[in-house]
Amino acid sequence: MIKREAIKMWWRRRPFNPIWRDFDREFEEMERMIERMMRSLEEMPESGKPFVYGFSLEIGPDGVPKVQQFGNVKPKAGGMLKPGVREPYTSTIVDEERNQLAITMEMPGVSKEDIELNAAETSMSIRASSDDFIYEKELELPRAIDPDSARASYKNGVLDIVFDLKEPQKAGKKRIDVS
Repeated sequence: MIKREAIKMWWRRRPFNPIWRDFDREFEEMERMIERMMRSLEEMPESGKPFVYGFSLEIGPDGVPKVQQFGNVKPKAGGMLKPGVREPYTSTIVDEERNQLAITMEMPGVSKEDIELNAAETSMSIRASSDDFIYEKELELPRAIDPDSARASYKNGVLDIVFDLKEPQKAGKKRIDVS
């Protein structure tokens, strides 16, 4: 594993190019964020379970980036979500052509019998627990779905769920009287 100091020395020795100035600021901010996270982890009580934190960056079909955190600690919340409980990495994709919503969750260490899914038109909750792992997540869905259309499969630690999208309600015009 490369030490942070070695990376800093390499970074400072590279040829100067103005384009790197923005990268320098971003990397310095990332380093400050990691240092804050490490300090907050040191202050947390010992749970006997590993700390898991990650984030993903996805670009949606609308071109808007979406950052999502997952794991069992949240830096901004200042600690663990619940001791021993992890929030799984989740990817949500709306397929307009097939009129479907696809959700993928990474939950290694549990069997399909350990998984409990509940869905409503605009939200979904998941809980999975085994002797070694507990996963929980409340998910607000980007589009209304038909909960009865759910198809779920679990293989090699990956849960895939597909819902049919609910047809949007056609807005009828209503006359409003002004008094």
